[in-house]
Amino acid sequence: MKEKRQGKRSKTAMLISLLLVLAMALTACGNSNSTTTSTSSESAENTGTEAKETDAGNGEAFKITMMQELYSDAAPDYANNAWFAYLQEELNVELSINFVPTSTYVDKITTYIASNTLPMVFTARSDVLQNNNLIMSMESDGFWTLDDYLADYPNLYEFVGAQTWENSKINGKNYGIPRLRILARNGAIIRQDWLDNLELDMPETFDELYEVLRAFTEDDPDGNGVDDTYGLTTAYEVAANRSWNGIQTLAVAFGAPNGWVYADGEMVPDYGTEEYLTALQYLRKIYENGYMNLDFGEITANTRYEYFQQGSYGMVFGVIDDANNQQENLVQVVPDAQCAVLAALHKEGEDPLCNATAGFNGLLMFTKFGSNAIETEDDLRKILSFYDSLCKEDMQDFIGYGIEGVHHEVIDGVKTLFYNDQGKTVLSVDVGDFSQLLPIAAFTRRPTDTALITSVFDAADEREAYLVNDVSTNLKSDTKNELSSELDTIMMDASVKFIVGTIDEAGYLNEYAKWLAQGGEDVIKEFKAYYEEYIQ
Repeated sequence: MKEKRQGKRSKTAMLISLLLVLAMALTACGNSNSTTTSTSSESAENTGTEAKETDAGNGEAFKITMMQELYSDAAPDYANNAWFAYLQEELNVELSINFVPTSTYVDKITTYIASNTLPMVFTARSDVLQNNNLIMSMESDGFWTLDDYLADYPNLYEFVGAQTWENSKINGKNYGIPRLRILARNGAIIRQDWLDNLELDMPETFDELYEVLRAFTEDDPDGNGVDDTYGLTTAYEVAANRSWNGIQTLAVAFGAPNGWVYADGEMVPDYGTEEYLTALQYLRKIYENGYMNLDFGEITANTRYEYFQQGSYGMVFGVIDDANNQQENLVQVVPDAQCAVLAALHKEGEDPLCNATAGFNGLLMFTKFGSNAIETEDDLRKILSFYDSLCKEDMQDFIGYGIEGVHHEVIDGVKTLFYNDQGKTVLSVDVGDFSQLLPIAAFTRRPTDTALITSVFDAADEREAYLVNDVSTNLKSDTKNELSSELDTIMMDASVKFIVGTIDEAGYLNEYAKWLAQGGEDVIKEFKAYYEEYIQ
C-alpha cells in the first residue's frame, strides 16, 4: 500500500420617518413596549403578564413573548432598530424576546417549565427536544399541536413542505414549526481544478469516482511534480458523523436504507443490509490503496476540513452547502483552487439515490400552560397568522434584504447588502439571533450568488427527486435512549475496523449480531411498534 502523510421591499422617505417616530415611541414607552434581552426568569414572567393585558381585538398590536438562545456576545438593540420597528409595524405585533445564553439554555427550559413561566413561543433545537421535562410537558398537553390549523395557513405550510412537516412530528403530531435545513445537503465537495488539470469528467458512478480518487492520488493533479496529493479526506470520530462522512452517502447510493426503513412489516437498520456492507467494501478498497486519509477513524470533523483546506486532498465528504466556505479557505493556500459539488452517485444504468437530512433542526414551539401561555385558540391563530405572513414573498424579501438605504442599496436593479467595519452585513447585526425565531428558507438564491453557490443550490434542487428519507427521524425507543452510546459505538467501531482491514466480513457480521443481542433487537421492536402506532 502506498504510504502517505495524513496528513432582500424598499420604502420611501415617509417610511423612514415613520420608523424613526416608532423607534422613539418604543424607547419612550420603556420596558413594557421594548424587547427584552434579560436572561432572568423574572423577566420572562413580567413580559408574559404584560402580553395578556392588551386586548388584541381592539386593533392594538398583538403582544408575543418569545425566548431564543443567545449565540452572540450581546443581543441587538431592538428598541432603536429600524428593521425590528418595521417588522412590528408591518405585521401589527409587539415582540418581547428573552435571550438566554446557549450554554444555559437547556437548564433554563427546565427551570421555566418547573416555574410555569415559559414564554408563548420558544425555540427548541434537537437536543432540547430530548429534555425529559419538555417531553413530560408535551405528553401532558403542555404545548399546542398544529395539525388541526395548518390547512388554514397555506403560506406557512408550503414554506416548510409536506415532507419536513411529516419528519418533524412527535408522537404523530406537529408540536411546532420546523427550523428548516436543506434536505439534500449530504454529499461531497471536490476539486474542480484538479479534474480539469487531469482532463477528467465529474464522476457520477462508483467506478468513475474510484478512478478519480486514484488519479488525484497518483497522477500529480496539482502539477508540482511531487508525490504529495491524496484523493479523499473524511472523518468518523463519532457515530453522528456517518450521515455526512460518506458512509451513508455511499450506502444509500448503493441501495441501503438511509439509517432505517420500514419494509415488509419490519423495521430494518442499514447496518444489517448487504448494501451497507457493499459501501464499506468500497471504502475499504479506497483505504487499502492509500486514496484516503488513513486516520479517518481518529480525527475530528474539523480536522478533515483542515486537511482539505491545506490543498493536499481532492475531495471531502460533508454537506454541500459548505462548498463556498471551503473554497474561501482553500484559496488562501491555493489561490487558483476551484471547488465543485460532487455529482449525485448512482449505479451504472440506474438513477441516483441520496441520503436526505431530516430537513429541520428543532422546532418553534407554542406554550399552552403557565402564566405566560397562549391561553386561547384565537391567540394561537394570531401567532400562526404572524408566521404565515412572514412566509409571504414580500416579508421573506424583507427578512433577506431589510430596508433600502439602511441595509441595502439597489445597483443596476440588484439589491446589494451593506457591510460594517467588521465585515458583517448591517442586516445580520440588526436581526441578530432573532433570526432563529423566524421562518427562514433552507437556502435563498440571490442575484449576487457566485457560480459555486448557484451550483450548490442547483444540486440541492436536482437531488430532491432522488432523496431517501430516514424513517427513524421521529421514532422513539426507550432502549435507544438508554443505550444509544453503547450501541452506536459497536457499529461505528465495526465499520471502521472493516474499512481498515482488521476484521473481515464474518467479523463485521459478528459485531452486528453483538449489536442485536445487546439492545439492537429491542430498538428494532420498539421502533416498529412506534411506527405502526403513530406513522403507518
